[in-house]
Amino acid sequence: MITLTDRLSPLWNRVKARYARWEQRCVARFAHWPVGRRWVTFVLLPTLVLCCGGTVVGVPTVWVLRETVEASRGAPAPDAAASEYLMALGYNNDEGLLAILDNDRQDELLAGWRAYRKAMDTTDPPPARLDFAGLTVGPVDDDQAEVTTDVSATWWHTEGRAQFYKSEAHTWRFKTREDNGWQVVAVQAPVWCGGYVRLDACEQG
Repeated sequence: MITLTDRLSPLWNRVKARYARWEQRCVARFAHWPVGRRWVTFVLLPTLVLCCGGTVVGVPTVWVLRETVEASRGAPAPDAAASEYLMALGYNNDEGLLAILDNDRQDELLAGWRAYRKAMDTTDPPPARLDFAGLTVGPVDDDQAEVTTDVSATWWHTEGRAQFYKSEAHTWRFKTREDNGWQVVAVQAPVWCGGYVRLDACEQG
């Protein structure tokens, strides 16, 4: 008599083999996860959902997994990652920001980004954007590179007549790492209040 276990065994073996190949190619970023956690997340749960819910549930599960991996891929180059970080900061738009933040430090880096943006917003008035020209990429060593660029802040005033003001440029330093795309690992940013603007131009509290 053929049991359910006998029927599922070939499917299970194929799933394990495909998972092993996929992990080797694409998920070095998950290497720090315990093996058990990786199996539960990427093999057991999708398999159970597929078996219990059929393709109606299984297809969305595969789609979510694929989109999760795609969303964690970084920029094509170190300077592109730094540029995206600064553009997002200057225009206060964090859409797509997580993709260029190091997967292991996303919470920390996102909190730092938000804190800096909050400091910018306390300025009276807040800046219109951040300006930077060339980005210098240092030597790539062990899939890591430092990016530096001089950044200035720009204000526009339209009360009465249009006025334009640009701050002194200050140097930003980014540590980036290549992991299926370049991501920002650390940011060394000049202070906003007392650096870009006078302390008395920042609202307190």
